[in-house]
Amino acid sequence: MQSIFLSPIGIQSPRWSQAFPEAKVFNVENELPFNVRGSIIWALLSDASTFTYISKWVAAGARVIALTQHENSQEAKQALEAGANGYLHYLAVVPVLQQAGQVVEVGGLWLGVDLMRQLVFATANILAPVQVQELTQKLEPQLIPGKNHLELLSMREQSVAKAVAAGKSNKEVAKELDITERTVKAHLSAVFEKLKVRDRLHLVLILSGRL
Repeated sequence: MQSIFLSPIGIQSPRWSQAFPEAKVFNVENELPFNVRGSIIWALLSDASTFTYISKWVAAGARVIALTQHENSQEAKQALEAGANGYLHYLAVVPVLQQAGQVVEVGGLWLGVDLMRQLVFATANILAPVQVQELTQKLEPQLIPGKNHLELLSMREQSVAKAVAAGKSNKEVAKELDITERTVKAHLSAVFEKLKVRDRLHLVLILSGRL
């Protein structure tokens, strides 16, 4: 998918083009000169109107990742409610940008580690059985109800999955298991494929028995 970065002049990061060499960067977020369908729009949140544009872009067939200068849960909530598929700091390092793009491209949700922890804990506390069923239908997990999902994974994949489900970053998992971040990514990709999950939140819900 084509990546398009939108931000005011002077508030950009060289890491964007490093992560996505073919990406297009624009300075005016409400004037796109082409059809955005099938693109990932990385939009720097500047004011309340940006949330309106996010809804517009999503309706036009794009996926949107909201970029921020200061991460906070309220802003993340507004971005997700507007239809964004991700939310992270605009100065995120290249590997994180690439991971976020990969997750969103396959329909997943991307949040920073701290915000993901908050969302996971909040979800675990407030989801009622009927809501869990509704979420199950939306995520379309292709797993046999009641099956021990961990049995589908190797021992190392289980370790990685449990650590990620606890809200740890790839770097933290690598340090804990004494492996490289590249190995963590490889195991996590295998976990996602075997369990048919789209992102970390979905993984948490699966392993917690809520889906």
